[in-house]
Amino acid sequence: VCMLKITGWRFAVYIALPLVLATFFAINLTYDLMRRIELGGNFVEQKRNEILIQDILQQQEAELVQLVSENAQWTDAVENTTGEPNRKWFEQTWGHTLGAASYDTVAVLDSVTGKLLLGRSHGKDIAAEVDLFGGKSLADFEPLLDTNNRRRGVASGFMQTMDGPSIVALAPIFLPNQQNSKNGRVLYFARTLNSAWLDIRIKQLFLKNMAFTVEDVKSNAHLQLKGLDGQNSFSLVWKNFGLGELLTSSMSTKIGFVLSFLVAVLMGVGFVCWKLVQQLANDQIKSQHKAFHDHLTGLPNRAALSDAMQILHDDGQPYAIAFADLDGFKEVNDGYGHEYGDKLIYMIANGITKLTSEAALCSRLGGDEFVVLFKGEQAGAQARAFSDQFIAMLKHPFDMEGRLASVGASVGIAETSGELDVSEMLRRSDIAMYKAKAAGKNRYCVFDDAFDDERNENLSIASELKSILSSRNLDVVFQPIVHAQSGEINGVEALARWPSTSPRWVTPDKFIIIAENSGLIDNLGELILEKACVHAAKWPDLRLAVNISTVQLNNPKFVEKALGILERYGVVPNRVEFEITETSLIHDSERAKVVFKTLQQRGIKVTLDDFGTGFSSIGYLRTFKFDRIKIDKSIVSKVLSSTAELAVVQGTLLVARGLSAEVTAEGVESAEQGSVLRLAGCTELQGFHYYKPMLPAQVTTILQKAKVARTPRTVLSA
Repeated sequence: VCMLKITGWRFAVYIALPLVLATFFAINLTYDLMRRIELGGNFVEQKRNEILIQDILQQQEAELVQLVSENAQWTDAVENTTGEPNRKWFEQTWGHTLGAASYDTVAVLDSVTGKLLLGRSHGKDIAAEVDLFGGKSLADFEPLLDTNNRRRGVASGFMQTMDGPSIVALAPIFLPNQQNSKNGRVLYFARTLNSAWLDIRIKQLFLKNMAFTVEDVKSNAHLQLKGLDGQNSFSLVWKNFGLGELLTSSMSTKIGFVLSFLVAVLMGVGFVCWKLVQQLANDQIKSQHKAFHDHLTGLPNRAALSDAMQILHDDGQPYAIAFADLDGFKEVNDGYGHEYGDKLIYMIANGITKLTSEAALCSRLGGDEFVVLFKGEQAGAQARAFSDQFIAMLKHPFDMEGRLASVGASVGIAETSGELDVSEMLRRSDIAMYKAKAAGKNRYCVFDDAFDDERNENLSIASELKSILSSRNLDVVFQPIVHAQSGEINGVEALARWPSTSPRWVTPDKFIIIAENSGLIDNLGELILEKACVHAAKWPDLRLAVNISTVQLNNPKFVEKALGILERYGVVPNRVEFEITETSLIHDSERAKVVFKTLQQRGIKVTLDDFGTGFSSIGYLRTFKFDRIKIDKSIVSKVLSSTAELAVVQGTLLVARGLSAEVTAEGVESAEQGSVLRLAGCTELQGFHYYKPMLPAQVTTILQKAKVARTPRTVLSA
């Protein structure tokens, strides 16, 4: 990255000129903004005033309409205006309320002739010849007085009357609930829109020069008002307060100050800009380094590795990568804490750097994963040599301020002559690394095409397993568990088997692992438990043992679903034991402890399976509080030939007694083994010597025979 040196005309072109243009455009933009604010403020004010005035006029009209409607549809009004109108009643009822805010003129007219029969305006009688409708007659509004329309015969609107601009409302006098109750009279109310009314109703709007006019209006500040006939009757005009001018006037001083400050700032920017450019160049270098390097070790990261591999791929160069994953790092990190975990990673990164002088790139992908890139015709050989050296280096413990940490490594190697892309190479090295772990760790494995054949086979098995679960075609067999002293069957262990109808045969160990990796283990475990419960319900005297996976323990609904299955098939929880291997528990021991406690509170017992194959300790057994411990067959098979294995059994029994747990020995294949284990104190035995896994019908037959054998026979005498 080159740093830009700005001097003379370059500064003028690249810095000064843009700043001057920026100042010009800022001033021009500010002026345009103020102009828009002024126009916008005036527009908002005008629309606000129109809406408010419209609301006031509509409210006045609504009051007048309600008033004329209530008074016209009134029994007293019908009676006192039929024939010769009752003047005294008229004056006492409508005439004395002329001072009300809603109206100042009232009249009764003949609906046929349009003749004024009675009328008062502003406290005075109205002469019969007075024009109430501004040059029009009552007949012009007759269609509006139809009592079947939506306003029940009420007509209203604005009109030039004898008193000037007014709001008028008229309605036929009738009784709405009686047929033919019209008496041929029309009630007329009006409200003069004079200056007094304007002062009362619209004074609070602070508008100037408000007046009504019948002339054409050019000003924006006006509102056209429609008459009874729907035509423009007159307009209301006023002068706005001038909100836009007020806004810009109040802002002008501040904006002037802001513009002055802006100019000063822009000049200051020009003064320091050359320093900032250099600083930005330095920051860019640091950012690029940070983007392509690991923050803890300083090694290149995944992005840098991908770029380097892509360059080799584009050039068609042969290369190889060694993907290393540390074995046992999680235990160190959890035991000593993340601070010491980071120190260990840093020390290992330094060691890798010293071993990879011939490497094209040494990178850390994150966590405890490292990838070393080699290029050239000897890349594969160099990757193998590095893997041997790296694994040998890790055989020596690391001293971290007096704390010793031992880890190993599983390394996967992938090679290409240049035809494989980056993602494929990383995939292959990852698969090879897991192959190395599966083979026993602390070794390297080179990717082979056969790995993909196995992967494809596993995908095919997973697909078929999904179909098996959907059709519920899984087979479940049962291996009886016998009492060590009596030899009677105490319980059965449910064991899943690949369907016999399938064209392939898959061992339980394999399809269970595939189920865990493909997200099918929850469905598989539920189906096994359901099928086991279907048959266990027929054997009420037997205990049912079912294996569970550590993946199932991580399902928050595991306990709820398991209890639901037991209840559905009528199997009480205290007849059921869930077995889990000790090697499975190290993944999430805290979660397992919570689940076990919940199961035991509901009556289900928890058994530690395959004891002796993992890393069990007395504290470990005490933490989980198992109800039963099953000694693995690898130990049972040697109790006759190895005193050490027999000692393990005896020690397990002592621990179990201290923890109030039962002990079952599995994998018993001879009477001699059974005798030794029984004498050692095992409470139950399981193995081929007693019973092999069998179909449910076979279990039923054995139970029936045992029942017959236990039934005492009655001896008949002559």
